[in-house]
Amino acid sequence: MKFLIAIIIIAGTALIGSRITFIRTQLGLGVKSIFITGIEYIMLGLLLGGSGLNILDVDTIRKFQPFLIFGLAWVGYLYGIQFEIKLVRTLPEKYFSITAIQAIITFIIVSVSMFVFFHLISLFPLEKAIVLSIILGIAALSTAQSALAITNRNFKFRDQRLFDLLRYIASVDGLFSMMFFSIFLAFSNPGTAAISSILSALKWSGLTAFAALVPALIFLLMNKSGYKHGDFHLLLTGIIAFTGGMSWQLGLSPLISGLLAGIFIANTCKFRIRALNFLSDGEKPIYIIMLIILGAGWNLGLKISIPAVLIFIVFRTAGKVVGNFAGVKSFRSAFPIPPGVGFSLLSEGGISFGIIINFKILYPELSSHIIHIILISAVFFELISPRLILSFFQERVDQKSGPLSGGKDEK
Repeated sequence: MKFLIAIIIIAGTALIGSRITFIRTQLGLGVKSIFITGIEYIMLGLLLGGSGLNILDVDTIRKFQPFLIFGLAWVGYLYGIQFEIKLVRTLPEKYFSITAIQAIITFIIVSVSMFVFFHLISLFPLEKAIVLSIILGIAALSTAQSALAITNRNFKFRDQRLFDLLRYIASVDGLFSMMFFSIFLAFSNPGTAAISSILSALKWSGLTAFAALVPALIFLLMNKSGYKHGDFHLLLTGIIAFTGGMSWQLGLSPLISGLLAGIFIANTCKFRIRALNFLSDGEKPIYIIMLIILGAGWNLGLKISIPAVLIFIVFRTAGKVVGNFAGVKSFRSAFPIPPGVGFSLLSEGGISFGIIINFKILYPELSSHIIHIILISAVFFELISPRLILSFFQERVDQKSGPLSGGKDEK
């Protein structure tokens, strides 16, 4: 009965939420950013979960696992199908290099700081502390587009070049998150914290490529005969489900397999734009359902929560600021870039949520700590990110009120 009630509530919320926006102009920028990120659905899941009404208890959440696998594959396909090599080559190479530098530095700073913390409190064995630290470092890389979107919606910036750089980094750093996540999965055994051998890592990589390319090739071959609009959508949905299911049966990541399949299709399928539009249209309801289930598994009773969250927030901020500063200083720029531009890239969510959902499926015993730290920090970063972004643009124009200086209130 609980499962039926949960389906009705979640499906109804996804249907309404995918069609209606709850953002109101009188809300502050930080609150608007939270609504764009979808954190309100995480809060709904928290209310429905074990910390609230207990409608989504552990057993009920487990029954939603097939949908989570499908959703992760969908997210992977959507992200991967945007990386068409011809389009990527037209983008500035130095932007990619800046993103790579800040991703590596952020990962190192966050992973090392979290490992030192976990080691000092002696709450976890050494291998588990390493796993938790690495996943937090990976999740810290991704920048959500929400804060940038909400500021761009409310303000016009006189010099768009800096804003374009920020949007590029926010779009591409998720790719580094998934690359690092792939390496982590290749060298770890699902469900344990044991480190795998190089041979096992190569086997994982080969199986992941197999689970990605076989469905993608089937999709391409079946499309050669031609399909009507609705048939094309049905075929793509089935291929995504096939990718996710095969990945899970092989003990792989549906998110990574979907990513590889999406990249392959993006560079081989003439119907790429049609597929991208369909995946984009279906993203919001799928994303809402995944966030509700993620929130339902949020355990508020963890004793290490406050210090762990504070350390993650401080060192993720340090990683973004230092990483972007190092990246920017490595190249000559045709326009001025503030040394603290990393403060504009703190918004968190999107790919980070997908990674911790995938991690939860593979490492259920360790995931509660990761979920707690990421979700609390995500709320904090969404509240402050829009104001931090605006602080780095000295000249901007309010869409309604006209020119604003750097220190004015942006309501």
